Amino acid sequence: MFEDRTLLLIFSILFLAVLVALIVYFTGGTRFSYAHLIYLPIILAAYFYKIKGGITAALIGGFLLGPYMPLNTSTMTMQGLENWTFRISLLVVVGTFAGYLFSLLESQLEQVNQIAYYDSETELPNKLKLKKELEKEIEAENDFYLLILSINNFIDIYKMIGFMNFSNYIKKLLQYIKDFEKIRDQIYYINESKYGLILKKEADLSIFLSQFVEYMDHAVEFNQISIFNDISLGITAYPEQSQIADELIDQAFLSLEKAASKKLQYWQYQEQDSSFKESNIGLLADINKSILNDDFELYYQPKVNLVDRSVETFEALIRWNHPERGFISPAEFIPRVEQSSLIEPLTEWVVKRALNDINKFNQKNEDKNYSIAVNISARNLQHPNFAESLIQNLEFFNINPERLSLEITETDLILEIKENIKKLKKLKSKGIKIYLDDFGKGYSSLKYLKELPVDYLKIDQYFIKNIGLEKSTENIIHSIINMAHALNLKVVAEGVEKKEQLDFLQELGCDYAQGYYFARPDTKENIIKKLAEEDKYILNSIDN
Repeated sequence: MFEDRTLLLIFSILFLAVLVALIVYFTGGTRFSYAHLIYLPIILAAYFYKIKGGITAALIGGFLLGPYMPLNTSTMTMQGLENWTFRISLLVVVGTFAGYLFSLLESQLEQVNQIAYYDSETELPNKLKLKKELEKEIEAENDFYLLILSINNFIDIYKMIGFMNFSNYIKKLLQYIKDFEKIRDQIYYINESKYGLILKKEADLSIFLSQFVEYMDHAVEFNQISIFNDISLGITAYPEQSQIADELIDQAFLSLEKAASKKLQYWQYQEQDSSFKESNIGLLADINKSILNDDFELYYQPKVNLVDRSVETFEALIRWNHPERGFISPAEFIPRVEQSSLIEPLTEWVVKRALNDINKFNQKNEDKNYSIAVNISARNLQHPNFAESLIQNLEFFNINPERLSLEITETDLILEIKENIKKLKKLKSKGIKIYLDDFGKGYSSLKYLKELPVDYLKIDQYFIKNIGLEKSTENIIHSIINMAHALNLKVVAEGVEKKEQLDFLQELGCDYAQGYYFARPDTKENIIKKLAEEDKYILNSIDN
């Protein structure tokens, strides 16, 4: 089709040049103004074929109006040599200049197009280009799937390989994705961690997803490092779900959120998912109201000393009793709150409530000095006044800083690592204890562990659940405990639910444990009552 169109265009330009020559001939010859019409095919050829086209058309036009074209057809007076050679030369100059101008204009337009529709770093077509491509496919009525791919551990990878290497790694990763047979060049840049894919309906979606997920489970080699990419996919379909490009993009992103909420690697959009976005917005809108109305509550779970089974610290865990929707799981609202500015007032509420409860714990048990551990997020720690605000709250409630502990995940901590180390050192100098939570899930913990001002490592419950099931997991736990003790750190195992897990941890010299085996999270009233009755949390005869 392209060749046919090119031939038609060339024929049209030649036809126009011949037509002009005939018009010149039958209107009196080159002495009359109709001779200037020859510029039309020259400009047209320069537009489509640039300098070469302009020069070629100029030579053809000059020849047609040259040696065989009369100066005056009524008297058949022929042109002199100097007439038509000058005309040819002038037409060549015009054709060359026109071709150059159109080449320059096209180059500028390409640059503008590159800026508007392509990402400069990856050189991939961007979200705007994706939208145009979707509209093109919709107009052609080509059935397709739209997929949004998310690199969930994007921040971890960034911190591990550094700023200087990151763009090169992303290019290698994208090439790895393109090498998958059914994708090739159909990938679009949305942001550094998210990319769009268009998949023709001729491919079986379930087979594609199965094969692609398995393909992406393989590590990508970069600078002699094997890097695992934790990905998830949000999927929608044309024409079943929508025939509007913007709606399809929104649906794919919504599916990505749904996959994350269900902890799945992919999710295909369904009609009922439209309420998911609305519920998210509504949920966040209710957070502030519930803080003011005191609809939140803190539950506490003990950390048990594995030497004498005594309790020293309780972890504060937030619960939300929504006035209309009832109990809402923390897993449902905490991840969304952490991505919004609401995390700051909510954390402020948790800190103040926990500090108030510390006094109540210790008033009922004067011979004990219980402490409370509060979870904080990366966003809290990045706030410039976080440390000062926390110290002010301690002074306001007249709490010894040693009675307060902070828990932060290693993934959160490595964001702005140098600044975070300064803030945590300031807090630790006041006597506040620091827990490194979910240890083992991130990338950079070993690199920074000696520098981090932490007192405790909490082994992620994923490893604890696999005790007795995977020898490799048990070896990892053993290594973590030995490494922590070598650094003079205490170790807390979270998620302990079985006696076999407890026995294994005690055998390795783990310092503390936390989990359903000892106690479920409970209200402060019930905790205080239980502390008055017994000082030790022992399994109540039923093995969980």
